[in-house]
Amino acid sequence: MISADTLLSQLPQDVLTLAQGVLDRSVTDIRQLCDRIAVCSESELRILQPVFYVHLDPDRVPVKSTPATTADIELARWSLAGIVTSLDNIDVHSKEQCLLSSWNRIAPWLLFFHNQFIMRGANYRPVDRAPAIRLVASMLFHGLIADRDGNSTIATTLTLYRPIAELWILAIDTKDEDVLSMQVPLRVLGRVTSLQLIMTFVAGECMCSNESFVTTLLEVSGGIGSFTSAALKYVKTIPPVANDPDMTSSAGRIKLNQVVGMFSTCVRFLTGTSLHSAAIREGFVARHSIRHVFSALRILQGLIPSKESMEQALVASFEFLFFLLEHADGPVSVFYEALRARALETAVRMAPFETVDIEVDLRNIDAVFFEILYRYLVYDKILAYTCKHVDAWSNALGPIARQDEKLWKDWSAMERTIRAYATLREEMIGRWFLGCHCGGTTTDIQLRQCAGCQVVRYCSKRCQRDSWYSNHRLSCKFLKAAVGSSTAHHVKRSLRLLAALEDRRMLFHGDDNIPKLVAAAQRQYPTDQERLVVELDVDEFDVSVRPLRHYLFLFGGISENDVVESLLSWNLKEPRGHRSFLCSVIAINDRYRSRQILFSPRTAINMEMKLGHWR
Repeated sequence: MISADTLLSQLPQDVLTLAQGVLDRSVTDIRQLCDRIAVCSESELRILQPVFYVHLDPDRVPVKSTPATTADIELARWSLAGIVTSLDNIDVHSKEQCLLSSWNRIAPWLLFFHNQFIMRGANYRPVDRAPAIRLVASMLFHGLIADRDGNSTIATTLTLYRPIAELWILAIDTKDEDVLSMQVPLRVLGRVTSLQLIMTFVAGECMCSNESFVTTLLEVSGGIGSFTSAALKYVKTIPPVANDPDMTSSAGRIKLNQVVGMFSTCVRFLTGTSLHSAAIREGFVARHSIRHVFSALRILQGLIPSKESMEQALVASFEFLFFLLEHADGPVSVFYEALRARALETAVRMAPFETVDIEVDLRNIDAVFFEILYRYLVYDKILAYTCKHVDAWSNALGPIARQDEKLWKDWSAMERTIRAYATLREEMIGRWFLGCHCGGTTTDIQLRQCAGCQVVRYCSKRCQRDSWYSNHRLSCKFLKAAVGSSTAHHVKRSLRLLAALEDRRMLFHGDDNIPKLVAAAQRQYPTDQERLVVELDVDEFDVSVRPLRHYLFLFGGISENDVVESLLSWNLKEPRGHRSFLCSVIAINDRYRSRQILFSPRTAINMEMKLGHWR
């Protein structure tokens, strides 16, 4: 093995002299060496690597910055500067070997520089804040990319979690251009690198590696509200940066690719932290995260037409959307926001697109989006928006969809469904009316709502009382069961459309399929022959028959006998001359990949409107 002295002797004389001065604790020599290594060869840099680690002794890290510790601080400062400069100019293997083997020497000094100079914990600060940030952030980034096995050194250094969290906040809140634009040689990101970009990658890696990092972020941010606002600030910075006129230059193109990578990491950061807690997830929903994500994505998609370059950004954005649709408390509002942010146009314009390997699986993102849209059309809020825009979509997106046979088939089916539902919706407005029947004006009817079902509205307390004693005391519990609890606000607005869709499904299955299923259920459940319920899927063609006891959860504690008695006392005017089952229920999507069961909207509305009579 060649000795260190022998290796150093291979250096040019001026470099050797400086290196020997560094070993003798000369601050002047180490500063000059940092300037000199900019023109050193790769072999010379590999020889010099151990020199820069000599003065990073963890035992010499001061408790606090004082004039007495200036020499140790300056030696550590320029040692870190030399490491950062040389790491970007040596091969990956040498970089990993040097950095990883000495990380336990580097980390304590990074913590010291952060606490004393970046967070200004010391009164005596021989190192200014901006250079300290450049040193710490650059070393963190090199620590991030040094490991090729997926376990970065920083992610396993728990003592650095708080500094990383504080730098993440600082990067998005500071307006100091000297801090934001880091003139450091990080070759993989470009010679001029944004602190926000570095901290996005670093924080994202820590978040993926250890859940405790999210806890640290929440603590440093000051709570969920401040944290979610800060995380979305990263996404909001994308459009103004991407729209910079300089992005058309060759240097701008490099920066634009950086921005795309930053955007993808930011959105995955939103998804990852949302997995940490429901409160974080709902914080992002409340702050309109989907609108910001897809608005930024649309801008990037217009600037970078290559689907390959945009793949990670597209996948990350739709993953986040699908995650919220599956888990958020208000998935209908989330999807509505996605539509308003042009998510449909984005999905169509990215096709034809290779199948992507995402957690939600499925085929193509555009096909998945169409499937979700189809299921959510039963909600009046979604249908009203699509009806308003379907003509514009047909003109703008139709020619794009025609380029791919499968996409065109999906789009054509979707367009037909939107128009059919729109027609059905208009027909139902005049057929079923849920409100005061005394002739009061629309303005009046907004004044009072039934507290039980929260569906029927009245113009006065007197009308509400008269309705209650007339029939609503009996229909109220069934309207409440028809609205459900999962997406009640949106279902009650959509009740007439759901009733019409149920009616259509009943007509489709009624003459042949339902009687057969009822007969089979009567044999399977001999003790429940008079208490069978038909379950219809309003956006598919599934139908099943089961006993009422399977659906008692709809009625909020009302006994089975009371439900049966109320239903049997009502002589409903069916489309057909007979009915061999007690009642029907419907199934609709409330969240992506989950369904909710509702009592028959058609029956509940007919009971309220007295379309039939009590026996």
